[in-house]
Amino acid sequence: MAVLDQLVINKMRISINLVLLLLLSVNFLFSQTKIDILNDQKKEILKQIDNNNKQIDLINKSNKATINELTLKLKSIELQNQLLLNIKNQTAEISKNLSETTSQVDSLSSLIDARRSELVRIYKSYFKKLKRKNDLLILLLSSRNMNQAYNRLKMYKNLINYFNQQIYLLNENKNELDNKRSNYILFLKELKLKEYEYQKAISTLNKERIALEKTKKELEKKKNELTNEIAHQKKALKLIDNEIKKIIEENARNLKTMSSENSKKYHELSNIFKENKGKLPPPAVNSSILNYFGESNHPILKNVKIKNNGIDLILNNSSTVNAIHNGEVKKIFNVPYGGKAIIVRHGEYLSVYSNLSNVNVKVGQFVNTGDNLGTVMKQVDNTLVLHFEIWNEKEPENPLNWLKF
Repeated sequence: MAVLDQLVINKMRISINLVLLLLLSVNFLFSQTKIDILNDQKKEILKQIDNNNKQIDLINKSNKATINELTLKLKSIELQNQLLLNIKNQTAEISKNLSETTSQVDSLSSLIDARRSELVRIYKSYFKKLKRKNDLLILLLSSRNMNQAYNRLKMYKNLINYFNQQIYLLNENKNELDNKRSNYILFLKELKLKEYEYQKAISTLNKERIALEKTKKELEKKKNELTNEIAHQKKALKLIDNEIKKIIEENARNLKTMSSENSKKYHELSNIFKENKGKLPPPAVNSSILNYFGESNHPILKNVKIKNNGIDLILNNSSTVNAIHNGEVKKIFNVPYGGKAIIVRHGEYLSVYSNLSNVNVKVGQFVNTGDNLGTVMKQVDNTLVLHFEIWNEKEPENPLNWLKF
């Protein structure tokens, strides 16, 4: 009899474990990790769109059609496309989760009901046995001694308590499933809101395209001005390159005569800077990227390439420029049509900040991360644009690989 009862207990434990395993799979599916990530991405895109729109409004107040405005509007269209894709991905993910999880919940609900009925039936069966005097007498007489009889009675009591506990747990899980069903209804409402948001984003995108065509036509009339602007930019970048080369050559000479102690500090600073790759703060708070690193096509002039050794950041609130890491100010100089520029050395690495209206540091000064270096010069269209570069001795590197926005 004891062996049979133990087999029943083992069978029920296996069934309950299966139920709990299925519940865990539902909880995992319901975690919505991917949906949370998509929501975070959407918030960041909306934030960038808002910043972009503020900059475009600022330019419009100046009544000047500029390359900055065109670049911002192109970026707005790109961000809108990202937003549309994000909404589509969210809708697809929620629909997938809703379908899969609802199917799991339905299967699990049926299984819980079946197991609950089975537990109740077995509970009643053993309860009746204990209440029947003849069955109790047979149990006592079939035992070898009173200790075995006591253990059998104790086992039945534990069995009943075990079943009661499992029924309670199953009811708790049933309530949890009911709550999840309520959440599914909210998901359905969210899907409808996503659909509305999707349509609204399409409308906004079309308006941006119309505005972009208008800006392009205005700028196409100013090809000579644009060509001169490109020439000025190239001249400014060439000057920055030359100053960097001078600093590199000077540093190479200094390394030969540098004391072992200074050489050690130099390499330590280099290693610390390198270890912070991808973690460095941006040189300006509340800023967004206007132009990216590398070579790109001019937005208006055909067959014209623009090379950028760094990135251009458009500042949203403050014009303050900060040091991205500890280092020594090696050079401060004027850039034609580009205000002032600062070069800071971080061991074998250099950071460059230009388009500044004034500077707050001196050559030879050691600055710390976040120190105020100066302020950005206002453009003709009212925008505040900082040109920023990072060099690994003779080679410029993509600042986006180093900074954490």
